[in-house]
Parts: sequence; C-alpha cells; structure tokens
Amino acid sequence: MRRCLAGMQLSVVLPIYNEKEVVTALYRELRATLDSLVNESEIIFVDDGSIDGTVAELLELARSDPHLIVIELTRNFGNAMAIATGLEYAAGDWVLTMDSDFEDRPEHIGKLYQKALEGYDVVYAVRGSNQKSFAKNIGSRLFYALLSRMADFPMPSNSGNFAIMHREVVQALRKMTERSRYFAGLRNWVGYRQIGLDLPRGKRVAGKPKQSFPRLLRQALDALFAFSMVPLKSLSFFGMIAFLFALVMALLVILMRLKDPKLSLAWPAALISIIFFGGVQLIGLGILGEYLGRIYNEVRARPVSIIKKVTNLSISQAPTS
Repeated sequence: MRRCLAGMQLSVVLPIYNEKEVVTALYRELRATLDSLVNESEIIFVDDGSIDGTVAELLELARSDPHLIVIELTRNFGNAMAIATGLEYAAGDWVLTMDSDFEDRPEHIGKLYQKALEGYDVVYAVRGSNQKSFAKNIGSRLFYALLSRMADFPMPSNSGNFAIMHREVVQALRKMTERSRYFAGLRNWVGYRQIGLDLPRGKRVAGKPKQSFPRLLRQALDALFAFSMVPLKSLSFFGMIAFLFALVMALLVILMRLKDPKLSLAWPAALISIIFFGGVQLIGLGILGEYLGRIYNEVRARPVSIIKKVTNLSISQAPTS
C-alpha cells in the first residue's frame, strides 16, 4: 500500500494504545509544531486496539482536521506493528515516528527536522535524561549493552522510535516483512546516512506506562534474536563448558577416592552431572525454540496487522498495492 500526495512535506506516525487522557493535548501540540515548521503536514495515529475511548477522542479531532488520519486496528498487534502499518499510509517527503505518551516531546521535532535538512537521511533521538525507575534504567542499559555487542552490525544505544526519515528510507522499511520487529534495529539496518541527536526525554503527563515488564522482555528478545546469531552460536560454547565441567568432576572424584578409598561419591557426582547437563540442554533447546518459533511465524506469512477502519483518507489518497 502506498500514498502519493504532491506537496506533502512531513508525515508524523504515532502508534497509540489507551491514551485517552493525553491524546487531545498531544494532537494540539503536534499540530502547532508542524504548522510552524512546514506548509503541508499530516498526523497519522494508528490505534492499536484501545478500549478506553481513545478512538472517540481521535475521531472528534479528525472532524476538524482533514490531515489527521486515524487508522483503527482490529486488536492490539504491538507497537512495532502499528508503526509498520502507519508507514504504509505516510505520504510525506519526510516521515517522523514517535510514541504517544509525551516522553517523545513534540517541541523536539523541529530539531530533528532541521538536522535532517543538513543532508542526513535519518536523524534519530538519543535518549538523554528520563523518568524511568531505577530497575528500568538498569534493564535498559543492560539491553543496549548486550545488543551492541551481540548484533551482527553496529547498533546505536538508547535510540527508540523517535526519529525522522527521508521517503527513500521509508520505502526501504516498507519492504521489511518480519512479523517480530524491533523498529529501531530495522531502521538502522537499512543503512543510508544516519546520525543521532541527544534529546532529553519528556515526562508522562497523565496515565500509566502501557509497556509491562513481560512485554518489554519480549521486545528485548525480539531485538536480540532478530539481529544476532550469537545465541545460536553460543550452544557450542555451552557444550564446551559442559565437557570441561564433566572433566573436572571426574578428576575430583578420582582424587577424592585416592585420598579415601572408602568414600562413596558415585551418587552425588551422578546427581550433579545430571542436573548440570540437563540445564545446558534446556538452555540449548530454549535458544533453538526462539529461532524456530520466529521461523514458524515467518512461514505462516500472516499480515503484520488488520485494519478495521481508516478515517480522513479520501479515495484519491488511498494506498495502492
């Protein structure tokens, strides 16, 4: 699906889920910011299955703004899938993606846009100060440290969805067919001339974070397994460790028996060995399962999302396959 609107300079794509308390204020700040930057712009909200009245708020706003497009998905497909859906409808020469919780600040859009006009194809925000809890800060640092060391290509740290991209980059991203997506990783993978811009994180003005720990963990695993073969290759390392462990255990048993021939070590040695080797095998099966599950998802080739309704999209603007 593609749209082509002559003169559309900037599109903003925002996945949104249960943000009724902030959506009106967010829209107004976005519209004021965009109107001060360019003559023609559009805002694309992709509702990811909200159940709190967010859609009603968006539809009310869309009545007075024909360049506010509301895409309603049939259920919650996930943040990255919602972004992918929005990119299919973005018509601007430049496309900006951001979250809908005010942590990505609308007033920073101008900085990203002006930097992009210096000759960059992608300008992404490098997260500065933030309001995360201590545990989330530690988890975030650990994730980026692992990803930067394990990824098959250089991966920027502390970069999220907040970024502006040239249309050529968006067209490249539209070709991505993965069902398990880490958007910042895919954006980096396509290449082009990219640069990070240090920007402080904003503070959520209302509501609660929608990303639970299990969902954040799943996103981290998606990123690691999508851009690294290290976990798969580590099975050989685990096998070597298991072999060395067994060798050391055998030597210890021999030495202790030489020291005390009456000492029976058969039962504890066997139990330790069984537990250890069983653990190594389960780790290996778990890693293989992660990759196999992702292969299964790709083979099924289901769509990244299902759209229930699109508001403010005229027939002349409709995407074509």
